[in-house]
Amino acid sequence: MKRKLIFTQFYGLFGSLLLFCATVMGQSKEVESDVIYSETQVPFYELQDPLVTIEGSRINTTEEWLNLRRPQIMGMFASTIYGRVPEPESPVLVEYKTLSEDKDFFDGRCTRKHILATYSNERGRVQMHLALFVPNDVKGPVPVLLRLGFGDVKGQNIEMENIQAYGKLGNGTPLIDFLDKGFGVACIKGGEVIGDENSFRNSIQKLYYKGNQSMPRADEWGVIAGISWQLSRAMDYLETDADVDKSKVAIVGFSKLGKATLWAGAQDTRFAMVLSQNSGCAGAALWRRRFGENLKYMCRFPHWLCDNAQKYIGREEDLPVDQQMLIACIAPRPVYITSGINDLWADNMGEYISAHNATPVYELFGLEGQPTKERPRVNEPAADRALAYSIRSGAHGYEPTDWVQYINFMDFHFNKEGQ
Repeated sequence: MKRKLIFTQFYGLFGSLLLFCATVMGQSKEVESDVIYSETQVPFYELQDPLVTIEGSRINTTEEWLNLRRPQIMGMFASTIYGRVPEPESPVLVEYKTLSEDKDFFDGRCTRKHILATYSNERGRVQMHLALFVPNDVKGPVPVLLRLGFGDVKGQNIEMENIQAYGKLGNGTPLIDFLDKGFGVACIKGGEVIGDENSFRNSIQKLYYKGNQSMPRADEWGVIAGISWQLSRAMDYLETDADVDKSKVAIVGFSKLGKATLWAGAQDTRFAMVLSQNSGCAGAALWRRRFGENLKYMCRFPHWLCDNAQKYIGREEDLPVDQQMLIACIAPRPVYITSGINDLWADNMGEYISAHNATPVYELFGLEGQPTKERPRVNEPAADRALAYSIRSGAHGYEPTDWVQYINFMDFHFNKEGQ
């Protein structure tokens, strides 16, 4: 059974307003002549009901969801969109090395640990840096935001910025604001173990090949899944660190890394919270809308998705899944989805519709989501529910208000009485 979406005049008028605002106030991340940027051009589509199984049975309990429907959905995403991680021929070994530890970092406010993780087997090795910042003036382990970023995790990126940006790391993270709430911050570079390459000869995939294999198979992991793998491996380390409350680790990523963050959060239930910024296609936005960045443009990049995904270019309606089902698979853990009003490339309206259609699964757990078809107003706070969505002014990128909202969301869910 499929849930039908019938677009009202509201969506059409609101879409036209969005296009006008984007033209007047700034453009999306990318502009392509043959891409849909107006709600009036979105084709009719139907979305699968996440609470109806492949066999057509209705899911009525959380046990049925967790044990039956969720595994069905995750299996389809793995084989059709992101690619599954195969079993390696020989075990992948890990070694952690502490490169430095500064207990007086940021004028004594926190301790910084710089870790190098090495993953190896008979086929080679790859390495990943991790920086961890934990406040000094607290007792016991602390909640941590694990940030997946584009910059290297070394040098100026993990030092404090200059006086004009007091309290910020070189990578833009407002460390002072997290420390003031009693939170730690960890940073890794998305793509350090896997690049946008055609061969995967220098990427983590090579450690998982079998026999004479030299490329991932059609249903095996691509770039986004490889970056998601990094988040889980970072979590492996955080679980070993006595300063980290491993039950309260949130993950955040932006753009391509926002896509990887959602996939990682759905797969790895050790993550207590998922924050996804401007993720768009293959993130929170719906494939079937074909709005902004679509499957065709996603596949311009070498192997971001598994090769099976390319079969659905131009026929997205035949996909066995759509992204509202991915968001639903994070339930009952809190998830926060946000984009800029001018970022049409990321289909910010499609991201909300996706969250709206994932809401019944959160409601199955007795949690609040996005129950109405009308999305929140621009710059409206969204911290007071398990499935949160916000649309802010601006375009593609982090804004100061994003960090404020993330901290408020973590504070609401991690520091509630009894938590």
